[in-house]
Amino acid sequence: MKGSLLDISNLTIKHLSKLIASRQISCVEIVDATIERIQKLNPKLNAFITILDQSARTEAKHADSLIKQGKYLGPLHGIPISLKDLIYVKGVRSTSGSKILANFVPDFDSTVARKLRKAGAIIVGTNNLHEFASGITGINPHYGPSKNPWDIARMSGGSSGGSAVAVSSGMSLASVGTDTSGSIRVPASLCGIFGLKPTYGRVSKYGVMPLAPSIDHVGPLARSAWDIAAVLQVIAGYDKMDPSSAKVPVPDYLKEISSSRRRNNSNDFDNSSTRFKIGVPKQFFFDMIDPKVMKVFEQFVDRLNGRGGITGVSDVDVQGTDKIFETWRAIRLGESAATHDEWMASPSRRDYGEDVIRMLEKGQKITAVHYINALHKWRQEIKDAFLKAMSGYDALLVPTTIIAAPFLDQKEVSIEGKTIEVYLSLSRLTTVFDITGLPALNIPAGLVDSKLPVGVQLVGRPFEESRILDIAYTYERQYNELFEQLTNPAT
Repeated sequence: MKGSLLDISNLTIKHLSKLIASRQISCVEIVDATIERIQKLNPKLNAFITILDQSARTEAKHADSLIKQGKYLGPLHGIPISLKDLIYVKGVRSTSGSKILANFVPDFDSTVARKLRKAGAIIVGTNNLHEFASGITGINPHYGPSKNPWDIARMSGGSSGGSAVAVSSGMSLASVGTDTSGSIRVPASLCGIFGLKPTYGRVSKYGVMPLAPSIDHVGPLARSAWDIAAVLQVIAGYDKMDPSSAKVPVPDYLKEISSSRRRNNSNDFDNSSTRFKIGVPKQFFFDMIDPKVMKVFEQFVDRLNGRGGITGVSDVDVQGTDKIFETWRAIRLGESAATHDEWMASPSRRDYGEDVIRMLEKGQKITAVHYINALHKWRQEIKDAFLKAMSGYDALLVPTTIIAAPFLDQKEVSIEGKTIEVYLSLSRLTTVFDITGLPALNIPAGLVDSKLPVGVQLVGRPFEESRILDIAYTYERQYNELFEQLTNPAT
């Protein structure tokens, strides 16, 4: 079979699920092709910490046998998916990208892993990440950096960097990551894929190593909006094992985005019934941004206005943006320090990477007054301001990152004469949606200098993921040829 394996490098779950369901292709074939691609590319890109080739092949055979018995489980049946290496899989090492947990093997499945397997998905491995998810670059001192498939001399972004690299390079059809400061959306932007941070409480965090529990989110990364919806459909929902899980009904996302507003199965759209109103905040998001990234954003807006499927982009006012950084800083750093308090007071302290230990030490200096104001006052004020700005709009639209992927050894960037740390530049526009808990979806928007992808964020109201996915799916179908370029690195 070698030499004739399926080329999965630019395929989607939507495409493959149809072939699997109709038995035109076997789950074994797909998994074999995936494992071969991982073995070929991972030594260069470093997206995986653990590869589950044997168990994946066993599960693929079982998936095929179920189909032969007429027991097709849905769109994820037989689909290779990877998990960020802090989402527990029973019996599989879960390092959290750290030296401290290098040999930790959980004896239970996370809710996410359990739900994925119940839906027939095949977990092919665990993805590299910024240590303890405490960083945005994807540079890991213990397992090496995950490298951007568009240019391996550049950062993948983080902390879910390995997840984004795996999906972007075709080493998995989708991945599930976590987002506390932008850790799904930033690497999705830099690697040219879709990445969704759902509403806080939409996806269970049970069996996921915490960082800052009141702003930790779990969500999917994939190559299309449809694929994001398919994964979210499976992993979303209330979980009694997670106290922060929300008792809110889960809609049929795939039905919502494939609604009757679209004519048959063609790419023709009824312009009178596929219009959305999208607001672009005037404050904060464009105060500091690379002009080349700004150009990509403007071109994206022009495309939204250029065809009938999505129209009505206009500026809106958002108040209270001056409190975003301090609110995020107090919650993120304070809660992270509490999460790691025991290890910080033990000999394990010396096993942290340099940047993570600095972050935790900053967190130990956060005062109770500052933390409580941020947690109970400021973030609600900021959330209220964004919800007010959304009044009369289906979603808000902002850039995801203010720069394209920096070089692996880069510490600072210069934007129109101003110098800013790489960490702050990458997370500048994403943290606000962690502290407010609003759903935010990265959409590949274009290439800087025709070679480095950057994305935009569609932001919705709480638990209205279906709305932003609908907008993204409408846009994606209208510009299908463009997306083939944006989601297909040369690697």
